[in-house]
Amino acid sequence: MTKTSPPCLVLGASGFIGRNLIVRMAQRGMPVRAMSRTGAPLYQHELIEWVAGDICDQAALDRALDGCGSCVQLATTTKPGSANDDIPFDITSNLISNVRLLDKLADMPGMKFVYISSGGTVYGNPIYVPIKENHPTDPRSSYGITKLAVEKYIAMYSKLHGLNATTLRVSNPFGEYQSYSDGQGVVATFLWKALNGLPIEIWGDGSAVRDYLYVGDVCDAIIAALGYDGGKPVFNIGFGKGLSVLEILKGIEETIGFSTEVRYLPCRPTDVRVSVLDSSLAKSELGWSAQTPLFDALERTADWMAEVAGTDLLRKPV
Repeated sequence: MTKTSPPCLVLGASGFIGRNLIVRMAQRGMPVRAMSRTGAPLYQHELIEWVAGDICDQAALDRALDGCGSCVQLATTTKPGSANDDIPFDITSNLISNVRLLDKLADMPGMKFVYISSGGTVYGNPIYVPIKENHPTDPRSSYGITKLAVEKYIAMYSKLHGLNATTLRVSNPFGEYQSYSDGQGVVATFLWKALNGLPIEIWGDGSAVRDYLYVGDVCDAIIAALGYDGGKPVFNIGFGKGLSVLEILKGIEETIGFSTEVRYLPCRPTDVRVSVLDSSLAKSELGWSAQTPLFDALERTADWMAEVAGTDLLRKPV
């Protein structure tokens, strides 16, 4: 892709995955239009154009989409652990705004759309692991239900309007630029508290198993999906190996070189007991598989967090 190619609109460009993605895309010569609520440039590059806007702002979205040849949707207003606190807000701010986005994309010939769904929530408690894309979906949270509903609308727009769309059900990403303060990322939250000598809180007994994946590998999957023109609409994107919360904690302690204080809290009803994804379809269709060993990724994340600990980067997440 050259500088004269139509840019890819990245919605949620100031978020955790978005910040990593736009850097990776620009470094590979891919023009990017990065949209965030403020439009403040978080990374300077000749191939990145920052624009201000919210996915719920239709006029701003029209301006941002003008001239783009593809779109990656990373923006969300809720998180898995908190979406049930205000379900109507989760629906109106996420489901409706995404359907309005699909309306616009369907009228743009040649548009490629990549939607980031949640491999950790749409399936619910699994019948088998690792989970394949055709596994039954039974979300336990509004977050997962909304993500799944958007997937269904994408399928409808693809069939009725020919929208070229790919959905990625991403497992549990972690890495550089992940906020430590919102409680969503186990790795980032644990690392920050460990580095600052704070007690680590674990919901349940620590036996819950998740599929943890380095953010750089997620970005590679998104870039692969942007170039995909095959017939498969949905892909799992995960490491393919599960680790319990206690195993992640042990890995963090080994990475930083000291142990931490742990406090156990009651289980949350929205949490699933195990979630491990089968990403073999992504390997065969997209040519993608996770490349970063988990404990190498932990070291990278810890090094980055230690480096920025004295700045406002983590204290005031964008």
